[in-house]
Amino acid sequence: MLRGLLAALLLANLMFFSWSRGWLDDVVGLSPQRDREPQRLAAQIAPEALQILPPATLTRRAPPPVCLEAGPFTPAELPQAESALRRALPEGGWALLTRERPGSWMAYMGRYNSKVTMQRRAEELRRREVAFEEVRNLPDYEPGFIFGRYNREADARESVRRLQEQKVRFARVVRLEPPSTSHVLRVPKADPATQERLTQIDDLPQGRKLQPCGRDSRP
Repeated sequence: MLRGLLAALLLANLMFFSWSRGWLDDVVGLSPQRDREPQRLAAQIAPEALQILPPATLTRRAPPPVCLEAGPFTPAELPQAESALRRALPEGGWALLTRERPGSWMAYMGRYNSKVTMQRRAEELRRREVAFEEVRNLPDYEPGFIFGRYNREADARESVRRLQEQKVRFARVVRLEPPSTSHVLRVPKADPATQERLTQIDDLPQGRKLQPCGRDSRP
């Protein structure tokens, strides 16, 4: 029995010695050198090029560009606004956004000097089955009746024409707001250097300033 134990220890020592030399790599599939430092150093590519820099020498990443715009400006104000930008940016360094706003008209009847007259007119409209509303939130036209609001003057005039066919007298077209055109000047991608130049602009119409896109620039 003792001879068998000695033989087993001898065989184990021979196996370990063979494995530690790498002779059994193809048999067991595990190399004793795989995770050792010399193997890792041998696998490095140009290790002499590696440099350790202090944190102070690291370059900070530049902030991303931002979108800036100014306006709205009327057509009369636009040349002054573009001239102000032209002194800070090259031609084509900004975009011009033009926005059209339709006018507003209403088919209207009034103003009445007394509630009695207004009630009598309301009764006449109901007898003729004419739809109407009392004017609200328009002090210059109260008391009175409104038969519809329109974005085109032609539509308001057509409404008055139909009312006249229904024997509704004194109905007329009233313009509430005229059509308007406004302009916004936008710098879509202003880097930090451009932003610095833009802060020096102080002669935009109405004392306006360039602001982040979408803030206080709606016509």
